[in-house]
Amino acid sequence: MRADDLFTIDVAAEVATLCGAQLQGPWQVPAELVRLANARGAARVEINRARSGLRFRCDGVLASREELQDLVEIFDLTSGQTQRQDAINRIEAAGLSALLWATGLPGARLTLFVRTGGWSGRLVVRGGRIELEVNETETGPPSTTLTWRCRGLGIRRAVAWLRFALRFVPIPVIVCGRQVERGFQDGLYRMRIAEGLPGEIAVTASGDAPRLWLLEHGVLSARAVIPGYPAFSAAIEMSGEVPVGSSADVLRAAANPHLDRLIDESVRMLLLLVDRLSSVKEPVRERLATLLLGFAVLGIRREQVLVSPIVSVREGTRRRMESPSTLARRAVRRGGVIAAVEPGSGDSWAFEGLVVEAATEERSLLAELLNIRIENVGGGSRSLELVPRIVEGLRRGWRATGCLWAPRALCRRQLTPEELRLVEAASIAGVELVLCEGAGMVRRCRSGYLVGRDRPEVQAAALVLASGGEWLYPALLAVAGEDLDIPDEIRNHWLEAVTPDNYEF
Repeated sequence: MRADDLFTIDVAAEVATLCGAQLQGPWQVPAELVRLANARGAARVEINRARSGLRFRCDGVLASREELQDLVEIFDLTSGQTQRQDAINRIEAAGLSALLWATGLPGARLTLFVRTGGWSGRLVVRGGRIELEVNETETGPPSTTLTWRCRGLGIRRAVAWLRFALRFVPIPVIVCGRQVERGFQDGLYRMRIAEGLPGEIAVTASGDAPRLWLLEHGVLSARAVIPGYPAFSAAIEMSGEVPVGSSADVLRAAANPHLDRLIDESVRMLLLLVDRLSSVKEPVRERLATLLLGFAVLGIRREQVLVSPIVSVREGTRRRMESPSTLARRAVRRGGVIAAVEPGSGDSWAFEGLVVEAATEERSLLAELLNIRIENVGGGSRSLELVPRIVEGLRRGWRATGCLWAPRALCRRQLTPEELRLVEAASIAGVELVLCEGAGMVRRCRSGYLVGRDRPEVQAAALVLASGGEWLYPALLAVAGEDLDIPDEIRNHWLEAVTPDNYEF
């Protein structure tokens, strides 16, 4: 035994640990290669299927000659443990973990060809052996081509994750012949932000809480929810804020100091859209107005919202937009009461004077913000009209109190490693699962779905995920069945795990 091998860790075991601890599965590696390509200055990436694996091409150089030699050093059993450990440290510091994973995952078969315009390198991994050939006479343009597969890759899962995690990469990415769609799936409007954390803020057509996509070099690394505020979505670049390879917890902690600015920017974007409200369809106007009123109730840009024409009113057949402050003055002249009808209702035509066209939530926020009473003048029984208002009031009270009569949610440090893995896997897949003490059934809360940790289904789900992320779909079904809104891609991933992967893209 070499002297420098004494009291050092097993490098092979360390590589296996890195692959297992930093990845939920091999299907994440192609997206990590795109992250590396963007970080290294590539202008375009293309990924296609090739012989039970994937072929990756970009017009950038993913690794220098010294970095390729470090990869060889890591897997060279004739080198000392200290030299191999130093090579791992250099690879991680350079942000090349994607190549380390592609090389070190079980059953990896890799051919990597790098051309720089002055030399080229060909790295081949087969059967646990790694070889590097360097050509000093190469003169072609810079590029990288990589063909890769490994045990349990799951091509369909990899492609689904590519299309999901690359929605904000600033360079074109072609996956199986089709460019990755950009932006939020249900986005209505979006705005770029450059100061503070660069990124993109969007108004979405659905959702009841702000959601953050935390990116590193344009690729999704973690997500977070900001409870207690009206909904918006933001994708923000964190690579300048955290060290390479930071955990999701570190990313969320680094984003915390910027939340007030992100919230303020989201309101500013909504205010910039006020001039469009008179021409958009009613569901969009209602969504934008409700969000603005919700922020104003919290005191965020309150004065600007009060003077903005965001409320739809009618006088007979004439429709126009009015500001909340104008509406408040009208209410004062009418004893603190304003009449209202449902949007699109013909009842306003038969009512003398001005009426507000607003659904229940918008009326409730207006009444709270202006300290007035809004009465419905539409047809039908008054007692029946009270029912949805009471239900909505209870719903808003539940959200505002943070589910005070529900068990308190557990913070991350109170979770076991198995429970934390379950929560993180569900979050990455789009299901915000919140654990609490006890054995309570699943219920909605501000942050997602609240469920007791002591339920046998939860304990079993947490344990079974230790055997692989492909079990997430049956695990979530066991926890809550149809009570959870489980994305289709999780089900597809499960089907991939239990059926032969035998079709082409």
